[in-house]
Amino acid sequence: MNSFDFFAQDSWQLTSKLNINYGLRYDYQGPIHDGDEDLSVFNPAKGGLVTVGQQVPNLYPDFWKAFSPRLGFAYQPTSKGDLVIRGGFGIYFDTPAIVPFLDNSSSLATPSVANNGPLGVEGNPAGTKPVYTLQENGYTLAAGQPIFPTGNISLSGNNIVNLFSVSPDFKPAYTLSYNLNIQKSLAKNAILQVGYVGSEGRHLLVLTDINQAALGSGFVNTTNAAGFAYQQTTRPYFSQYPNFGVIDEIQSAGTSNYNGLQISLRTSSWHGLISQFNYTLSHSLDEITQYVGAIPQDSTNFKGNYGNSDYDIRDTFSSYLIYDIPGSSHGPHWLTHGWQANTNILFHTGLPFNVYASSDTSGTGENTTRGDLIGNPYQGASQSLSDHQPVQWINPNAFANPAQGSFGAIARNMLRAPSYGAVDLSFIKNIPIKERLRAQFRVEMFNLFNRVNLAPPNGYIGGGFGQSSDTIGDYSGAPGIGPGEPFNTQLALKFIF
Repeated sequence: MNSFDFFAQDSWQLTSKLNINYGLRYDYQGPIHDGDEDLSVFNPAKGGLVTVGQQVPNLYPDFWKAFSPRLGFAYQPTSKGDLVIRGGFGIYFDTPAIVPFLDNSSSLATPSVANNGPLGVEGNPAGTKPVYTLQENGYTLAAGQPIFPTGNISLSGNNIVNLFSVSPDFKPAYTLSYNLNIQKSLAKNAILQVGYVGSEGRHLLVLTDINQAALGSGFVNTTNAAGFAYQQTTRPYFSQYPNFGVIDEIQSAGTSNYNGLQISLRTSSWHGLISQFNYTLSHSLDEITQYVGAIPQDSTNFKGNYGNSDYDIRDTFSSYLIYDIPGSSHGPHWLTHGWQANTNILFHTGLPFNVYASSDTSGTGENTTRGDLIGNPYQGASQSLSDHQPVQWINPNAFANPAQGSFGAIARNMLRAPSYGAVDLSFIKNIPIKERLRAQFRVEMFNLFNRVNLAPPNGYIGGGFGQSSDTIGDYSGAPGIGPGEPFNTQLALKFIF
């Protein structure tokens, strides 16, 4: 990939109380390419499966219109200088990552897409190194007999090959970001800030199956004269390309929306104490958050996937305190001076999670069908921990598999996992050795009150659905949020030059 950018910015002191910042940025992100002509996409207007560098010039079109204006201001309404109002607006273009195009797997543990499509554009039967991702249904395992065809495989007969593609209308995503905040000095050493932060994502990268089979077609066990299963015959491109099954295509169809209230109180040098307290009330929505390996329940109704973002944490409180412990006049100076106490505090409400059907009741073969809500998900559920046994976080009887041949009606990411909380404490002793050398002794205690942080429940109907294990609650996917862990203490000694 090739990219370059230019930007210009300036500040204008309009009056003694008002400062304006403005700028303009330009980005160019060239499409992914290689010299071996191994990349291919599905383009029915150009003959079906086409190779980049031959039938089409690029994997997706060049985009030359990424102009991003920026505007901000800072205003002091009073002559005291203890009140400042700030605001800003900007457009930010994204550089498409290579991973979604070449390694679109949900995880290292399950390197696949739910509907068994290829992982990238290099997984198509085209170019100098063709790859065939085959579908074989209703086979019988027999000793010494291959399950899949051997020898020269071709797009003929009733072979079904899954494809990976990129929309010919693909373009880089961009975000509209805006904020307004008020900062007020409460005293000589304290500052309060209250602000609103919002953003709108447009043309976000998503993955959909543009050749999704008809609803319920997987439950019809018939074949046509050519030997194609009924499900295959219902795909949109079957009449033109009967050998193509799943066609997972990267598109610029995603949207997102974030709104947040942020409150911060900061103190400095107050009797040796430095502290900051932060609270955020926010809500984030989108159709797909983790786009890699994720496909919607119904690709023909992509907007039906709009719901809480995977990292939608409504309430977050975080704080840190740093206290320089005064030295004592009793005892040796080297032992009683140079001590510091620190604490980090983090509490937030739970992350959302999906409720999936135990099987693909839609019959489309997409394998992302959600369940139906038939009752109160919290009625009769005991959310208390007992002898470190799994907690019945939600009522499993409130959910049911959809009827055969239908999608689930429950909204995406409707339910919430258990909340998270941890208080860490540390003591530091700085020991001067020479002018440019000192040692530091640290005692660190994590999760001081041994709070149990539960992992999210199993999101599939049946098989312990609704139970939340008291193993480490791994929230590491969310920026700035670490895993919940049992109380432990760490000692360390290091030398600082």
